Amino acid sequence: MRLRILDGATTVGGTKIYLESQGTGLLLDFGINYKRWGLYFEEYLQPRAARGILDLLALGLALPVGGIYRPDLFPQGYHPDLPELPVEGILISHAHLDHCGLLGLLRPEIPVHASALTAAVMKAVQESGQLDYYSEMAYINPRLPREADPRALRGADWRKGSYQGRRWVITDRLSGPIKEFLTSPPNPRGRRLAAQPVEEAAGHLAKLAYRAFPVDHSIPGASAYAVETDRGWVVYTGDLRLHGGQAELTEAFVAAARALRPYLLIIEGTRAGVAGPRTSEAEVYENALRLVREHAGELVLADFGPRNIERLKTFLMIAQATGRRLLVLAKDAHLLGAIAAAAPEWDLLQHPALGIFDEVKVEPQAWEEQLRERYPARLVPLEEVHRAPGEFVLAFSYWDLKHLLDLAPRGGLYIYSSSESYTEEQEIDMRRLWNWLEFFRFDVAGFFVEGDEPRFPEGLHASGHASGADLLWLAREISPQFLLPVHTERPEFFHERLRGEPIRVLPAREGEEVLK
Repeated sequence: MRLRILDGATTVGGTKIYLESQGTGLLLDFGINYKRWGLYFEEYLQPRAARGILDLLALGLALPVGGIYRPDLFPQGYHPDLPELPVEGILISHAHLDHCGLLGLLRPEIPVHASALTAAVMKAVQESGQLDYYSEMAYINPRLPREADPRALRGADWRKGSYQGRRWVITDRLSGPIKEFLTSPPNPRGRRLAAQPVEEAAGHLAKLAYRAFPVDHSIPGASAYAVETDRGWVVYTGDLRLHGGQAELTEAFVAAARALRPYLLIIEGTRAGVAGPRTSEAEVYENALRLVREHAGELVLADFGPRNIERLKTFLMIAQATGRRLLVLAKDAHLLGAIAAAAPEWDLLQHPALGIFDEVKVEPQAWEEQLRERYPARLVPLEEVHRAPGEFVLAFSYWDLKHLLDLAPRGGLYIYSSSESYTEEQEIDMRRLWNWLEFFRFDVAGFFVEGDEPRFPEGLHASGHASGADLLWLAREISPQFLLPVHTERPEFFHERLRGEPIRVLPAREGEEVLK
């Protein structure tokens, strides 16, 4: 067995792990390393799409390996000599971009193993978003040399070329609706989709047996994995928590992983060093409900991560309990439709308290037009919100504040129910958000700006990651021979806290082989 952390050893995100045993190589996640990405790029300075993978390889943002990348992303005259990395498949833990956001670089014929919900979320996000070529997670738009200048790459003409679908292997429940969704073009009247087979997992990837376990995280469909190697079972947690609304999933995974008597546990450590779980989802509900009741008759805005469906359910219950309707944007409703195709029990579009904010659009995209045709009774025009602001909770984020200029609210409540800022750019965004809210005279809960620094009091956000204490409990319960922390800026936490115990903690060395 060989194990190599390709990226994400000492950063939160960017996870890419290579595992090889019995002649079979696989990848565990393939995400964007936002910390490293931010050294070179920001909103208005992005990699040159016309030069394909060149910029990313030159800056060390793409791995210097061969055999895994799409050949159409190599511009004319650029053929670097890269060592081959044999990969038979990819196991994706969940649909956050720091775990899957560079899939667009990889050859679409490499099988992507994921839960039905994870696959659905990835495709819906790509269809409704402005993702770049490197984040074409569910299907790719093949690039061709430009005739006038073959050094530059461009997308094929939509009337002549097709999108190329990925080869999906669904690790839990492959139903007719999710298979249809994954193989359907984003616009039935536009570019075709050359779909590849969508299969249900048979419990192995080439020569290696593996198992997938649902776990609780801040996005539905998150999975942990166990792969049987020639040295024993290697368990990978992905991202998970024990204080969310589906904590029993994580607990069941821990019990199943312990029964495997694993050789190695690869564990996330986002909150290593944080003592307790802080706020639970139930506490978020109680605290936010109290605030909404205190602002009866006023407009309420709820800001939470667009893929945090559990938080959306929380505010949906709050809206219902206070006689309001929760309005989501069209892109969020499209995501909910995809989730319902994968798991009917998550079909929130049928909830009586949910509506779709009918925002002003010059040229709606095909998926938006289809959404309007399918759910006309759910659409709520801005004029209705303007007339009766106290009847609604709007699921708006920083990027949606421009719609307030149409609504012209006279005060109200803004609930920030998302993670705190971690970068200088995010802090700038929070200060700009504060300016908008002061302009419209909103009461603000969940954050404030003190001097020039944004602050984030507890009580309105439940983290998607386990606390330090929970991570130690998880490690001791699973009881592997070796433990490897990843997705953390504090790997020493595990070395310090598990010193003298039977579990041997391995050093995390990015780019180097950990076990040979």
